[in-house]
Amino acid sequence: MSKSSFLGNNTNDFSFDVKSSYYNWETREWVNQDPIGIMIYERSEKFQSTNSTFNGEPLTSKIDQPLHHLFLTTIAIEIYDYAKTKGASPMGALIVLAQASLESLYGSDALKNKDYNLFGVMGTPSKRKTTHGSVKDYSNLGGYKAAITDYFNRIEKKWPYFSTVISQNTITADDIDKGLNTGKYYPTPEENFKGKYTYNSDMGKDKKNHYGEIILKQVGDFKKRFVRSLEYQIKQNKKIIGEVNHSAVSINPYINNGAGTTVFNFEMMTLFKQNETFTAILNEIN
Repeated sequence: MSKSSFLGNNTNDFSFDVKSSYYNWETREWVNQDPIGIMIYERSEKFQSTNSTFNGEPLTSKIDQPLHHLFLTTIAIEIYDYAKTKGASPMGALIVLAQASLESLYGSDALKNKDYNLFGVMGTPSKRKTTHGSVKDYSNLGGYKAAITDYFNRIEKKWPYFSTVISQNTITADDIDKGLNTGKYYPTPEENFKGKYTYNSDMGKDKKNHYGEIILKQVGDFKKRFVRSLEYQIKQNKKIIGEVNHSAVSINPYINNGAGTTVFNFEMMTLFKQNETFTAILNEIN
């Protein structure tokens, strides 16, 4: 696994390169289909208020968006949902998300290197290297979906106790360190340095690994940003829904034909469903 990364001054003005996936309304099929790409497109590109207009004026500005908003309302949701299917508690899912945000700088590192690596997983094929070795490239292996599933597969094989840890509602730094090591004891400095057991082999000046502490600190920062982004998007979705309901023709000149009505209904249904999903997550983690 990769060396821990600390938060920097990242901007939110990036795209996850998913515009190649789109829905053909004539054939009723997705073109260039990629499951994660479609999810991002639906949740972010097509339905986010930043790309919507009302009477020719943008509903919101990107400047108004919370930091890392695109990541937090797309990939983060996918990770959260998948972690829950693996038995993670809401707190456990936040631990996993904290790792992803820390190791990939809220997705920006995975985007910059175009290797879709969200968790700092080491391996081949690879496009880049760190002091820990080659960073695995998922670009031709299934993209973000492969990065997420591979992370959990590795957890199950190498650190099965961590699956127990993230299923709990209360998690300590000690739990994380043991879960991502042997599950029973802390390895010796020699074992730790060689990466034989640990997810992260970086040590502090005291020759100890503080990854658990770092992750818990990251959870606090991540949760604040996550909640802020979800609440923001829920409000923006409601704003779009209200304005579309009052002036559907102004927003979509094709609304009166069959295809237009289908698009309109699909967009509205997606916004409602997205708000339900975001609200459910907020209720779980708060």
